[in-house]
Amino acid sequence: MSGKDSRVITVTQRLVIRQLEIGDLDGLYEIHSSWGPVKGVEPLSCDRKEEAQKLQSYIHFMYGFYGTGLWAVCLRSSGRLIGRCGAWPSEIGDDWLLELGYMIHKDYCRQGFALEAMEGVVAYIRQETEFTCAAARIHQENKASLKLAQRLGMYPDAHVSSEENGVCVYRLDIS
Repeated sequence: MSGKDSRVITVTQRLVIRQLEIGDLDGLYEIHSSWGPVKGVEPLSCDRKEEAQKLQSYIHFMYGFYGTGLWAVCLRSSGRLIGRCGAWPSEIGDDWLLELGYMIHKDYCRQGFALEAMEGVVAYIRQETEFTCAAARIHQENKASLKLAQRLGMYPDAHVSSEENGVCVYRLDIS
């Protein structure tokens, strides 16, 4: 055995991206509450017991079946949970591909953590999956995420009706 924690997806210069755990629930609530309601992001349930059950099911089925999903974004220096990011199978337009997404605690924004995390995710899916394409649904008012998508090499998807409900679809060729 190599000693590598199998729950760790990737390690970047400042971050550890790992599978979510039930113990992350309070941190996830903190991350979501740092922003309040966000267009395009499903809120967590007001019932923590229900949310814990949903997270347990997500961990079991998503990671076990697909090997992808939303993961914890933690600082390498302290292990502190500062966000979540990942790639999960999704149908967008006529394609079955990986959908990319992230949410970083508001206190840690504008420090390059989202870009660093998503670069790690893209590298992981290139090496560890057979998907050849990924996409992101981004609300047109979310200028920071639109800019991040472009920095990742993503481009507007001309085949998917853009700006439906204010959401743009950006595509990334993985192969």
